[in-house]
Amino acid sequence: MANNVLDPSALVGLLLNLLPPTNKALTSPHDGLAALVHTAFSALSFRLIATDDTSSAKEHPNNVLPDDWNTKGLVDRTFRYRHDQSGLEFVVKVIKLGQRTLISAIAVENDKSTSLDVATNDFVSPSFYPYDAAKSDTPPLVHGFISSNRITDFISQLKLKIIQKLIPGLRKEGYIEETEDLSSNAGSAPRAEIPPPAPPRPDSPPYPDDPYFLPPGLRPRNPLEIGRQDLDPFGGINPFQPPSLFPGNGGDGMFVGPGHPIFGMRGNRGQEMRGPWGGDGYLPPMGAPPGARFDPIGPNPGPFNPSFNGRPRRGPPGSGNVRDPDNDEFMPPGAGDMFM
Repeated sequence: MANNVLDPSALVGLLLNLLPPTNKALTSPHDGLAALVHTAFSALSFRLIATDDTSSAKEHPNNVLPDDWNTKGLVDRTFRYRHDQSGLEFVVKVIKLGQRTLISAIAVENDKSTSLDVATNDFVSPSFYPYDAAKSDTPPLVHGFISSNRITDFISQLKLKIIQKLIPGLRKEGYIEETEDLSSNAGSAPRAEIPPPAPPRPDSPPYPDDPYFLPPGLRPRNPLEIGRQDLDPFGGINPFQPPSLFPGNGGDGMFVGPGHPIFGMRGNRGQEMRGPWGGDGYLPPMGAPPGARFDPIGPNPGPFNPSFNGRPRRGPPGSGNVRDPDNDEFMPPGAGDMFM
């Protein structure tokens, strides 16, 4: 079996030979990654014909980069290729986007494009650059990359997202196409953060958009009971009235008293559905902070009604009562001041 043509050590060795003789410098991590992209294309017999968008196509012996490939004042690196197994021209751009590198490629004639987005520092060592192979004391170029395994990961993504899209089924000794499973650990694209679990939703409001909605505790037990309270204004509390055929819904007539269901259901379930100030329990949080001047929602407890629907009053407003708001029985402070 032929050796892997895209082996990391083989690519690093080839990269040095593809740098121009008079410009062996890689000025930044972005240049290091761009040179590695060009090396991979060269190893697969892509022929370099230009390093910008405007120059006329010409062959570059052995795919050696021109002297000005990374000195044109542009951050982006452009490579134009042709291949014997295709009649198309391919443009590959390596674009710096902050701490990321975007590799974008297109088959010019059929307008087919593809791209790969990677975190630059996931594959190259920023502290290694700038690098100049022409210097005698320069460290080995392999140290410019995180590790051989990271080079392999990057090349796997490059093959899957770029090369295989441009020329599917490319035939080259020592070249094997990638599959999604083999390249899933390369980490090319930023992983989407998993959102935290949503907090539990409160019970639905008692009056949603559905005009026929009834809270669960107020739904009739029998369809024949719908509208019965219109015929029974006192809701079954009339002592001279015959007992209802469907007992259990007493107190829901048109006569509004302390025990009417609009002020909360009776029994344990009613206590669960009631809010701290009466009503349906959907007063917004801190809608009535302690000590606020506030009209309670529901019948006002008094000397003849010390409890409200079976719930005793928690104490008079004022000092010592930090839970109940103050009843709105007096004029607000400063109400008699004409300058207020």
